Amino acid sequence: MNINFTLIAVVMLFVILMSIQLTLNKIYVVLKEMKELMKLKKNKE
Repeated sequence: MNINFTLIAVVMLFVILMSIQLTLNKIYVVLKEMKELMKLKKNKE
């Protein structure tokens, strides 16, 4: 049985990049929510 290490490396890299993308997306959403909350707080004062 011949294991193709380049294919495994490409798949692992793809999975790592996808997880980084999802993490950055979550951080972006949280920052947007914080910005909206700060705008609301500023408007109340």
